[in-house]
Amino acid sequence: MPPTYDLFFTGRDDPRCCVIIGEDTKPIYFCFETAERNLMPNVRTMVYRNQKEVCARLDWSPGNHLGSATIGNRTLPMSQLVLPGSNNNVRAFISADGRRFEWRRSTDNPTSYDLYAGPTMRIAHFRRYAQTTVVGPSHGLLQYSFSHDLLLVEALLSLCLNRWIDLHGV
Repeated sequence: MPPTYDLFFTGRDDPRCCVIIGEDTKPIYFCFETAERNLMPNVRTMVYRNQKEVCARLDWSPGNHLGSATIGNRTLPMSQLVLPGSNNNVRAFISADGRRFEWRRSTDNPTSYDLYAGPTMRIAHFRRYAQTTVVGPSHGLLQYSFSHDLLLVEALLSLCLNRWIDLHGV
């Protein structure tokens, strides 16, 4: 059985504006920053890895509708990160290597999500989780059992979109 890694969601309790820290085979640090621009019609979420490296960007369409996602040098519609899944509580994404993954929203707890690589292989789960960490209070925990940098970024972006859509009823 592969090891399980923990990522703690800290900072603001907002899927588009938070800090994610932890460790898998190396220290992990992601920062989702969404500038509040009252005069601008478009909103952008920048995703930083290790405090300075931009690894992804979400460009929201006017009114905070889904726009485009840029992951490294690849740009795609955000809707490709929240494709229809195998049932109503499921949204899928296709990774850069062509594999299909599904975030399945818990029917018992609508703020919980499980990531599947195939019909029965759960490789991650996200839970609301209030705990004090060395960098401050945590409001979420992602536990995962893979070590693949690009898949982790794709999964975090897709989780961000799933949580935002479900919070805002889009």
